[in-house]
Amino acid sequence: MINPDAANIINIDELSAIVTVSDDGGSTGRLVDEFDVLPPGDIRKLLVSLSESDKLVSSLFEYRFSSDGPLGGHNIGNLLLIALTELNDNNFPRAIELASQLLAVRGQIIPVSLQPTILCAELIDGEIIRGESMIPERKNRSPIQKIFLESRPNGKTSEKYEVKAHKASVDSINNADVIIIGPGSLYTSIMPNLVYPEIREALRNSSAIKVYICNVMSQPGETDNYSVTEHVNAITSHANISLDYVIVNDGIASPEVLKNYIQKKISGQLDLIRKYTDEGLTMSNNQEDDLTTNPPMDFFDHISTLSEQISQLSSGITQIASTSQVQVLFDPQKDHLGGAELVTADMIYQTRVLVDQGIELDVVRHDPIKLATTLVGVIGDHFDFS
Repeated sequence: MINPDAANIINIDELSAIVTVSDDGGSTGRLVDEFDVLPPGDIRKLLVSLSESDKLVSSLFEYRFSSDGPLGGHNIGNLLLIALTELNDNNFPRAIELASQLLAVRGQIIPVSLQPTILCAELIDGEIIRGESMIPERKNRSPIQKIFLESRPNGKTSEKYEVKAHKASVDSINNADVIIIGPGSLYTSIMPNLVYPEIREALRNSSAIKVYICNVMSQPGETDNYSVTEHVNAITSHANISLDYVIVNDGIASPEVLKNYIQKKISGQLDLIRKYTDEGLTMSNNQEDDLTTNPPMDFFDHISTLSEQISQLSSGITQIASTSQVQVLFDPQKDHLGGAELVTADMIYQTRVLVDQGIELDVVRHDPIKLATTLVGVIGDHFDFS
């Protein structure tokens, strides 16, 4: 049960949510290219999540056109944010404020930066992957070593510039009593906020308690086979901070859902293996030179690279075929959180989500009420509201 005194000190109207602006996929990516604006997608999702308006309004905001024409795949919410931006002299923060009023959002939603950026991932083998949507779909399945940002060319300038955090996002950290990191995609939703120098400095200098909410499931192409410790180490190493609390779910997902996750991940690996095999066969069949007397080195180099990638994917399938590699749970024998205090609770629920082409999938998510109850308990105990 939530301690009433603890609940009373959490003023929702003072809540600040800092959101990444590196999304480049789907409807968002098309709008960024066409209108030369900051990505609206993640902002839209958060607006809907925090909305206290009539359900019809939030449902309309999330409506996605299904036609094959120019509107196909676009969300009304994304289009509305673009319209509000243009109506307010390209002031994106003002557009978010107005959309927040429309959706009766309490608190404030702050873009981490007002500059267009490209999210990049450096893999352990040194390869650089550019583009948020390309990171989980990359050919090379070598693990991610670090995340960084590059300036994104746009209609205003093609010159490179130093990406900087939005002052409002830095101010919100400086004024915070509690800083909550997560949940969300580790390398494409959380980490992009933590690589801005101004954000890292604000986090290091902040006396607020820092809480990390670990994801309940691993994510293909980002956190394959990750332990709780590996999630935490990625956060602390990128931001160069220490955490006070790490919240980890200890509820076990149903066998049916876990089986679906495993099958989906294995299918994804096999699809990539088939894709790379077909690519190699096509290259070989189209090779005009006599490979025995005059072997072109670039051909063999490329085939060698494809073979390595296929080998990585094959090895990954063996690791995936275990529920312990799909659901993220704390293992007292293997996980070490440094000075952070571990908080565990059953915080999951099973739901169905609509994906491409109208297909519904069973997924596991944090239960909002259970997670909120756990957070309030951590905050209440820390500040001793007894």
